[in-house]
Formats: sequence, structure tokens, C-alpha cells
Amino acid sequence: MENVRTFGIHSIDEEPWVYLPNGNDLAGWGVEQEIRYNQRNRHAEKYRFFVNIFDFLKDNRISGDYFEFGCHRCRSFRMALTEARRHGQDKMRFYAFDSFDGLPQPVHPTAVDIWQRGALRTSLDTFMETVRGHGIYVDQVIPVEGFYDTSLTRDLQRDMLSKGSRASLINVDCDLYESAVPVFEFIEPFLQEGTVIYLDDAFAGYKGSPERGTMKAFREFAPRSAFKFVAHMNIGWWGRSYISYTSDHNADEGP
Repeated sequence: MENVRTFGIHSIDEEPWVYLPNGNDLAGWGVEQEIRYNQRNRHAEKYRFFVNIFDFLKDNRISGDYFEFGCHRCRSFRMALTEARRHGQDKMRFYAFDSFDGLPQPVHPTAVDIWQRGALRTSLDTFMETVRGHGIYVDQVIPVEGFYDTSLTRDLQRDMLSKGSRASLINVDCDLYESAVPVFEFIEPFLQEGTVIYLDDAFAGYKGSPERGTMKAFREFAPRSAFKFVAHMNIGWWGRSYISYTSDHNADEGP
């Protein structure tokens, strides 16, 4: 079942046809296969985003650090490390903000049953073991442990700013509205022209509503920020990135 071909182009009468698995190919297909299929597609889309966004950062001379809020399994974090290395970002620091104890207890209902207290847990030891195994910029990875309402402090802000930290890419992958609110409050002083904010769950968990979840938190934050934000890339069906900028004119497209 895992060898079922899911995409390709072949020729029929010298015309291109998309290969589609037929009934025989999908005999026995079930929930487990569906989950693996979706996950492969989603992570392929996400990696394409990292490939493109590091090209964007390098081409536009946007230097700074990588912030990731929500580091489950170290999957997207490794994508950032790899593409940073490919693009010669040798001075970049990589901040991993996570409770390393899974999600907090949701305050607001979601459409995702598994988003409960303790779900999506990757321990700090497991995370760092994965980083070391990846072997890229290991000494530049800085984990910040704790739930965001207590770990994202003014003291931490001041310490990072005193070290010259500015954000070039911010990955907000924290699922819940109540988790995202302190994230956006925290990142404001690290923004610069060209900072990319990737909302991994812009349309996930709340039936696509922009008035719930991470997107709600971003839409509340954006008018208060000293920066404006233009929508940049769609990542699969679930994510969207924005670029921060300053201007006396309105953006053509906002959150």
C-alpha cells in the first residue's frame, strides 16, 4: 500500500495525462494510509516554502535570526537549518520557543480533537538530540522552554535585543489563540523591514475562520504594530506568510 504511486505524468496517444491511482491501486486504503499521504504532501509543501523564503531573504539582503514558536518533532526547524546553511546564513541564530511539554489546556474550542493538554509533545532532550543529529549550526540553536504566557518575558526580550537580535523569519506554529497572543506581543521589537511571519495554522483548527485561532491573534496584533504587513505566500491550504514593511501608503493586501 505504501508503494501506491500518487502523482505523475504519462503519455496516452502522445497527450499528457496525470497518473491517478485506480480502484485496484487503492484497494485496502484506510485511515492510516490517508494520514501518511496527507502528511507527506503537507511537509513537501512546507519544505518548498522554506526553500523559497530563504531565497527571498538572501536576495533581498534581509539578515537576522530565525524564531520558531512550536517545535514539535523538530521537522520544520530542521528545514530552516538546512536552507539557512544552503544560503550561507552563518551568523543566524535559531531560537526554538516551546513548552517542550505539549500544548496547554485549550481555553477556546477547536475543530481538532487531538489539540488537548499535553498533545504534540516533544521533550527538550529529544528536540536537541534531533538538532545534534542533523548537524547544522548546532551551536547556534537556542531553546527557550516554557509556555508562552510565562516564558516570553520582558527580561528575555531585553537580553535578546542586547545581543543584537532581529528576526528575519518567524514561524508561528502554536495552534491555539491563547498561545499565539503572547507570541505576537513578544516579537514586535524584533521586527524589521522584510521580516517574514509564517502563520502555520492560519486556516487550521477552526474550519478556516480568520476570527479564531492564530489568525485572529495576528489580525488583532497587526493594527497595533509599528509595521504593516502584506500577504506573501500561501503554504498548502493551511498556512500563509506575511512580510513586514513601513510605508505612508496602504498595502495592496493585508491580513
